[in-house]
Amino acid sequence: MRTPALEAAAVIAITLLLTGCSSGGDTGDKRNPSGTPAAAEKAENTQRCVDAIADRAAAHKGGAVRSHPVPGPCARLSDADYLDAYMAGLEQAHRVAQKASQGASGKAADGAGN
Repeated sequence: MRTPALEAAAVIAITLLLTGCSSGGDTGDKRNPSGTPAAAEKAENTQRCVDAIADRAAAHKGGAVRSHPVPGPCARLSDADYLDAYMAGLEQAHRVAQKASQGASGKAADGAGN
């Protein structure tokens, strides 16, 4: 029983760590500035992967979301890009869950006053 809670705590800690470090001052832009189709395709693949991870996280209410097996939309990403997409997917799922819980608590407060 302790393992899912420990895994959830580890995921949250990693998310917070990477979120704090992800906007670092590295000004060496490694993206292709020309906006080539390859860059657009990579961005689309990455977003599909983020969405797949977010869907997987939403389906696991306990918060323990394993990084493997890799979802189909993520198969073509490099390991580093997959890790970035994985963390972004967890963050996306967390934001959606927060909005849902805030909406539910707001409706409950509105209904309590009637």
